Amino acid sequence: MVDVDRARVLGFRTARHHLDRRLAADALTEAAGTAGIQESSLGAAGISFHARVRGVTTDRLQSALSVDKSLVMVWAMRGAPYIVPTDEIATFTTGSLPTGEGSLRTYFGGWASALRDVGSSLEDLVTRAAEVAAQVLDGRSLVVDELRHAIAGHMPEIRGLKPPPGAHAELPEPLFRLLGQMGVACIVETRRMTDAIIARTDQWLGKKPKSVGADQARAELLRMFLRCYGPATANAFAGWTTRSVSDAQSVFSDIESELVDDDSGERLLAEDLRSLKARRKPSGVRLVPAHDPFLQQRDRERLLPDQEKRKLLWRPVGAPGLLLADGKAAGVWKASRDGEVLNLTVQPFAPISKSVRQAVSDEAEAIAPFRGAEEAVVSYPD
Repeated sequence: MVDVDRARVLGFRTARHHLDRRLAADALTEAAGTAGIQESSLGAAGISFHARVRGVTTDRLQSALSVDKSLVMVWAMRGAPYIVPTDEIATFTTGSLPTGEGSLRTYFGGWASALRDVGSSLEDLVTRAAEVAAQVLDGRSLVVDELRHAIAGHMPEIRGLKPPPGAHAELPEPLFRLLGQMGVACIVETRRMTDAIIARTDQWLGKKPKSVGADQARAELLRMFLRCYGPATANAFAGWTTRSVSDAQSVFSDIESELVDDDSGERLLAEDLRSLKARRKPSGVRLVPAHDPFLQQRDRERLLPDQEKRKLLWRPVGAPGLLLADGKAAGVWKASRDGEVLNLTVQPFAPISKSVRQAVSDEAEAIAPFRGAEEAVVSYPD
């Protein structure tokens, strides 16, 4: 058993997410390879990269995505759009793919019941959708909604279903998100997230991505998860990927010889013991956007023990970002654009110093271009 206190765990995770000190300007792939960078809204990924890498610009990021293609955007964990290193795409796609019918039911949520009577298993539907998507996207790219309806045109069994409560579309969205995890489709342009442009992954990259066995990819994704979110449980890994707990437990079993327990029964990689026990003094201010990988910690009470603060940060709709000061959660922030000006509103959890306020202003100016603005104005409402 390993005895590890909260401060050490948070210090370990902050460092692993490169939020204690920025990486070199040419380290975009290293930043993305840590746990992926989620593009939850337009510009969010750029802000996440800025928090981790020195001197990131919109042009440099766009070049990595569309010119040298060292980075690629795919639907990955939880079906969310992630920017990941092209050379490691299989870890994020194949590795995050639920295994087995039961795990797919977890992933599909309410849509699993809606699809129960279509005459095919979820596994068969996913395989069929991937085959159809490869044909539909052959030699062309489509707006995501066009792709959905083109696939549905070849799959009458998914049309006319009764959407489950809370669904925002008439077609089963999880089925289409799995096209990324099946290695078929990638996101090549976002514009607005609802108008994302989708292409065949192999054709966009100009080559077939490196093939990795499912067991190997799943194991590597779990190692990645534990390096960034450990110590953790199979339940936490299941939540992070949206797979069944039993599916997650089987992946833990695959790397059992590499794991040790902490004093609460959570698991971590034995190779991380020394790093986890180290005392750190993170420095600097970061504006971490909503849905940033750092905020995907499943044990939220570790980051914010106060329940009211957790409710403020992790809202189901319109969630703010986190103000991180010297490695500590210091408040929340939201931003809106008014023409060329980014208006950033900060709500500190406690009074903050003048130096932190100045650093927040500097960070706001730096992230303004990722939101299409030229300057930023910071306010602190009473």
